[in-house]
Amino acid sequence: MRLVSAGPLFFLLANLVALGGGCSVTGSGAALHPAVRLHREEGQVHVQAEVACTRGDLEQVCCARGTREHESLLVTSAPATAVQAGLLALGLQPGRPGFWKQGPAGELQEQPPQGNAVEVRVRWQEGGVQREVPIEDWLDDRRPGPGETRFVFAGSRFVRTPQGERFAADLSGSIVGLVTFGDEVVACAQVVPDRVEVAPPRWRARGAVMPPEGSPVTMVLRRPAAP
Repeated sequence: MRLVSAGPLFFLLANLVALGGGCSVTGSGAALHPAVRLHREEGQVHVQAEVACTRGDLEQVCCARGTREHESLLVTSAPATAVQAGLLALGLQPGRPGFWKQGPAGELQEQPPQGNAVEVRVRWQEGGVQREVPIEDWLDDRRPGPGETRFVFAGSRFVRTPQGERFAADLSGSIVGLVTFGDEVVACAQVVPDRVEVAPPRWRARGAVMPPEGSPVTMVLRRPAAP
């Protein structure tokens, strides 16, 4: 397991996940935040969110409110640390976010993100019926490659600020990323530069199959079943 910096996330996890240590437990799971519930037995973390974009180019699956709504499928009021704590409580191992740079001759050098695999799904009500699909169903991938789009628990990182050490994803809002900003909690396994002059946009929202913008949804982050 990648050990993050001694404090902020360790104490957050201790306070939120330990039963009786600050998180409420009901028949619908343990509340790590008003918008985040841990369902340990099912191997799931549920994040309450809204549809942010149903058209245009995308750089995020889910961002924190007030950050990247204009380029994200979903937006949530949950902080990235609460989502991180839930994934840690499932026993998932964080790795590290991806990285890219251009070499001396302009060549693209990539370091893919690492970490345990995470299934990303979305659940919503439509006509009184609950629906749930893989998030890939809402993504139009214009650069398909071998295999399906998949996600890993990158775990973001800590950065130093004038106010002290901070969790990078709490500052940027990158909860589930598509392009590689290098600070995502959950990252797309393929590196995609976040600069259009380096790589053309890859994903667009598949609005025809989505509920309208502003619709409430649940993002389900799931530990994959053992093979």
